Amino acid sequence: MASRKQEIQDEIEAIDEHIAALEARRQDLYFELTEVEELEQNSVSRVDDTVPDYGSTDFPWTQRMNKLARDHWNIHEFRSLQRPILNAALDRKRDIFVVLPTGGGKSLCYQLPALMEEGFTLVISPLVSLIQDQVYHLHEANVPADFITAASPKKVVDRIQMQLTQKGVNTFKLLYVTPEKIAKSKRFMSKLNKAYDIGRLSRIKVFTKTPIMALTATCPWRVMRDVIGILGLELPQKRNGTLVYSAPLHRPNLVYKVFEKPDKPDAVIQHMAKWIMNNYPRSSGIVYCLTKKETHAVAGGLYKESKGRIRCGVYHADLEHDDKEEIHRQWRDNQIQVIVATIAFGMGINHLKTRFVIHHSMSKSVEGYYQESGRAGRDGERAECILYYRVYSMLRYGQDFRLCRKIFFEKYFSFDPSITSNGLADTLVNEITPDIPCGKCDNCVRASSGRARVVTKDITMEAITLVRLCRRLRSVKERVTLLKLIQLWRGRGLKAAKAESIKDDRDAEVPVKKNFSDFDLERIINHLVIEGYLAEDFHFTAYANIA
Repeated sequence: MASRKQEIQDEIEAIDEHIAALEARRQDLYFELTEVEELEQNSVSRVDDTVPDYGSTDFPWTQRMNKLARDHWNIHEFRSLQRPILNAALDRKRDIFVVLPTGGGKSLCYQLPALMEEGFTLVISPLVSLIQDQVYHLHEANVPADFITAASPKKVVDRIQMQLTQKGVNTFKLLYVTPEKIAKSKRFMSKLNKAYDIGRLSRIKVFTKTPIMALTATCPWRVMRDVIGILGLELPQKRNGTLVYSAPLHRPNLVYKVFEKPDKPDAVIQHMAKWIMNNYPRSSGIVYCLTKKETHAVAGGLYKESKGRIRCGVYHADLEHDDKEEIHRQWRDNQIQVIVATIAFGMGINHLKTRFVIHHSMSKSVEGYYQESGRAGRDGERAECILYYRVYSMLRYGQDFRLCRKIFFEKYFSFDPSITSNGLADTLVNEITPDIPCGKCDNCVRASSGRARVVTKDITMEAITLVRLCRRLRSVKERVTLLKLIQLWRGRGLKAAKAESIKDDRDAEVPVKKNFSDFDLERIINHLVIEGYLAEDFHFTAYANIA
C-alpha cells in the first residue's frame, strides 16, 4: 500500500509539472501570436518602405567620412558591416542595434559619426575601466572626449555640465557616463534637457528626435527583444523599425582550449605559470578570477612560481580609482605582463597585443565568457583563450569534448529565424556562418590529430540508480548538495540507509562501483542535468547561493 501511495503521489507531481510547462508554453504562444498579428498589420505598408543601400559609397558624406577615418584612426578600409552601420547612423532615420563580435570594430560605429555631426554624442557604458580605456584611445586618435563617473571630482563634473549647455563650445565630441548617472542625477538630466533644446545633443535616445545606437557582442534574439523594449525602440519587424546589424561571432584568430583544473590551488598556479612561461614569456595577457581574494592569491602565486619573471597587477572593484587607473596604464604600456582581474576589468578593454586570456575560474554565464575571452587577439593575430575546467563550471561548454568551440558559440547566440520572416530581411544583415568547424580549438585538433581519443562508456545502470536515489530523496524532502549526493551514491555518510533502500529486482547498484572516481560521478550527474533528467534547485542564504 505504501508503495502504491508513493507511485500515485509521484504521478500527481509529474502531472502538476506538465501542467505548469503547458501554461508557460501557452504564454509564449500568446506572445508570438501578438507579434505575428503586428507583422500582418505592417506587411502591406512595408512593401514600398525599402531601406537604402547603406553599403554604398555614394552618400554625400562618404569622402569626409573616409578622410576622418584615415586622419584620426589610420583606417583605410572599413571592416565587415562598419560602412553600412556608419551610413545608417549618419542618415539619422532609424535607431540601430549592432551585434558585432568582440574586436569587431563596434566603437568606430558611433565614434566616427560623433566626430562628423554637430553637437556631442552621449555614450552610456556600464564599466569604468571600459570608459577610461575608450577615452584614452580617443585622445590618442586626437578626438576630444570626456567622462563622468562616481569617482569624478566635483569641479570636473561642474565643468563638463557647464559645457553641456554652452552652444558653440566643442570641448568634447563624446561624453561617456555610467548608467547610474542617467538614472540618479536629476541635475545631469536637466543639463541634458537644455543641451537637447539648443541642438547640442547629437545622439542618444533621451528625447524622441535624437536617434540611439545600441551595440553589443553578445545578444541572442530573446535578449535583444527585451533590450529593444526597455530602450523604447521600435521592433525590427515594424515599419521604420530598428535596423539590426549582426556579424558572425567567430574570430578565426582565437584558439579556445579547456584544461582540467587540478584539485589543489597550488597545482593550478604551477600549471598556469609553466604554460605562460613556455608559450608567452614576453606577451601580455589577462587571468580572470571569480573573487577579489582569488585575484591576489593568483597574482602572488604566478609571481612566486615564475621567480619574478611574470609581473602581475591585480584589478577588482574594491581598488581605489587611482590604483585602477595606474594598473591599467602599466599593463597597457607593457610595464606589467599580466592583469589578474575580476569581471570589473572587462568589456571593450583594448590592448591590441593581448596574446592570451586565461579563466582561472569560469565566468558566470556564456555571454560573460565570450566577452572576457574576446579581450585577446584584438590586433587580428593568433591568441589563445584558456579555461581551467571543473565539472561544476559552465557545464555544457566544459563537458563537451567533441563540438567545435566556434559552433558552440554560434548556436548559443543564434538569432530567432522568425525575425527575418515575412520579407523583413532588409532590416537585418545577419551573416551567421554554417556549422563549419574552426579547425583550431582543442576539440578540432583532438579530432584531427589522432593523438587523443574520447572514450565512451555505457552508464545506463548508474544513471538509473542515480535518478531513483534522487526521487527517494525528494519523496522525503531531503535536499542535498552535489558532494553529498556523491557520498550517498557511494553508500557513505549518515544517509547511507536511504541509498541502500533503493535496491530492487532491477539490479540497481548502490554503492556505485569503486572504479568510478568522484570526478567521474560529478560528470555523470552534470550530464544528466544537461540532458534534463535531473534539475538543480537553488536556495539562498545570507552568505551564498547553494545548488
